[in-house]
Amino acid sequence: MSTYELKSKLTGKGMKVLNTMWLILSIACIGVSPLAQATPESSEQNHSKLYIPSEVSTTDEIHYYIVDILTRALELTENSYGTFELEVQRESTVQTRQLLNLEKGMADVIWMISNAERDQRARAIPVPIIGGLYGYRVLMVKKTDERFSKTLSLSSLRQLSLTQGPDWPDTQILQSNDFAVVKNPYRAGFRAVRNGYADAYPRALHEAKLELQNDVTRDLKIDEHHLLFYPNPLFFYVNKDNTALAERIESGLQMLVESGELQQRLSKTVFYQRTEDAFAARKVYELKNTVLSDIARQAVNKYLKEEAPLEYAGKENPVVTKSD
Repeated sequence: MSTYELKSKLTGKGMKVLNTMWLILSIACIGVSPLAQATPESSEQNHSKLYIPSEVSTTDEIHYYIVDILTRALELTENSYGTFELEVQRESTVQTRQLLNLEKGMADVIWMISNAERDQRARAIPVPIIGGLYGYRVLMVKKTDERFSKTLSLSSLRQLSLTQGPDWPDTQILQSNDFAVVKNPYRAGFRAVRNGYADAYPRALHEAKLELQNDVTRDLKIDEHHLLFYPNPLFFYVNKDNTALAERIESGLQMLVESGELQQRLSKTVFYQRTEDAFAARKVYELKNTVLSDIARQAVNKYLKEEAPLEYAGKENPVVTKSD
């Protein structure tokens, strides 16, 4: 059973009482909404088993946060849409495969950085789920590389070779901003820098410090002088035809943003707290995101603070209601 599996607690006598109540209500509520007229049988059928991607070992802390947010959004909408359980797929897959799995019905919910192509192939839930963190990129470089011992100009950075994943939106973004990009799978990118095939590996602000704890980044360090920035929201995605699930997740996320709970949960994560000193003494270079869809641009403007793009524009100091 998945760690995130949630099931109804009503069994035995409790279920019999519930069935009796439903029978009374179904007789009394003729003529009202279909939801109010639901029978015990249809209520029991209103249970969803949703398949989601497995974690990546180097950033599993971020994965657990994202699954926690998805779980909370689904919990908040159970009265309208029914109960649910999340089943984590056994093997981690690259983003291209995750999108194909979604299209073929082999996955129900995935999460990716938004771009125009993905927003056409799948249905994006246009609420950023990790603030603006993915828009800030630090550089993972060799510990012995003295070129990064001082602040470089943007034109100097463009003379270096960067590495990124073949199917990442960041690859197109950096190329369109005149950076030379060497394409490598995720883990191979670290080896490319270590072995001199690339000069730097741009990593999301909150990912890099987690990755430094893993052997894959041995002999590497986080450059202390530069930050690249471009709007780059992370969204949940569902199959284009799954309107009900899309509306359910969006409704739950909006509740979390408006109450301030989403910001509070994000702020409590260790990876978020580690970013607080990231802007000190770093030169921030703002780049154009040429693959940002209209949906993503509107979501960034709607949900993130313009003056503090790591934060949500929700209520301050919310009270988080713990689920059972």
